[in-house]
Amino acid sequence: MQLHIVPERRMVDRPRYAWLAVALELVTGVAAIPVGLSFIADPTGAGMQLPPGWIEATPFGSYLVPGIYLLLMNGFGMLLLATLTARRHWAAPWLTGVLGVGLIVWILVQLVVMPETMVLQWLFLAAGLGLGFIALFWLRRTSQLTLW
Repeated sequence: MQLHIVPERRMVDRPRYAWLAVALELVTGVAAIPVGLSFIADPTGAGMQLPPGWIEATPFGSYLVPGIYLLLMNGFGMLLLATLTARRHWAAPWLTGVLGVGLIVWILVQLVVMPETMVLQWLFLAAGLGLGFIALFWLRRTSQLTLW
């Protein structure tokens, strides 16, 4: 396995399937910002019609920390990443993988902690998996990661 984190050229090739990553990043970012702001404004979750009992028994105790993560990483982070991907920044394939895995972990924690699931959780889990696979193949294509 070889890693070439910064390629010789500062701009990387952007395969057509990277535009799917841009779409997933935009949808995730736009959806996460209002929810994150709601959790920060009202850490009880009442603004999102979530029972406080769902989060009180977890290590978080309230929706404040999840709201901050949601706003910064899944919200603004994804929107910034969509811009970097569109501009062919050398870090875009790596950050696509990092934020894709972050989204997967985010949803898996929800599935473990929350007593009920929603369709959106499964859709965002699929988005995270999609971003992860796009990153893997994109890194391989740009020779930034050689696994096989």
